[in-house]
Amino acid sequence: MNESELINQMIQTKIMYKQLSIEHWVKYEVFTWQWWLGIASVSLPLLLWWKLVDRRRILEITVFGFIISTSATFLDVAGSESMLWNYPIRILPQIPLLFPVDFVLVPIIYMLIYQRYNAWKQFLFTNTIVALVLAFVVEPLAVYIKQYQLIYWKFEYSFPIYILLAVFGRLFVNKMLSLQEKFLKVAAPDEADRRS
Repeated sequence: MNESELINQMIQTKIMYKQLSIEHWVKYEVFTWQWWLGIASVSLPLLLWWKLVDRRRILEITVFGFIISTSATFLDVAGSESMLWNYPIRILPQIPLLFPVDFVLVPIIYMLIYQRYNAWKQFLFTNTIVALVLAFVVEPLAVYIKQYQLIYWKFEYSFPIYILLAVFGRLFVNKMLSLQEKFLKVAAPDEADRRS
């Protein structure tokens, strides 16, 4: 099979997958209690976050959340595409269920921890507790209620990843804040010169 034929076959397979995916979603996913749980897992945490976020630091905290969200989504897509795990129930046919977790639940939990704990020791301790709960309580619960299906993955693999997400996010934001502060110090004399 040449390259053109192989690409064409891949496209046809994707079309068939899309059709089967929509059919499965309509017949077995939409409006189930698991589907409604997915909807609630998006809306309720967003409302809670809006009520609790420190609005004086909202940009900084949101940037941290976006770093967590982007990293979690990348890892989730890589794991799903590598057939390490699967999501049987989805809010929308082409979006895996755990995207709400990647975009809402995990970032909000991490943002609230980031907001609350300035010291690294407390931040790491709290994120370690959260990582334990996510890896060994939440993930098994998601498997039990059939929202998450392990294929070649084990819960214990998730534990260090949850911790590393928080550490990477905080290091990135701290570096950006440091660069901003440095730039503002350099730019401040230039601004004063322009005004005089």
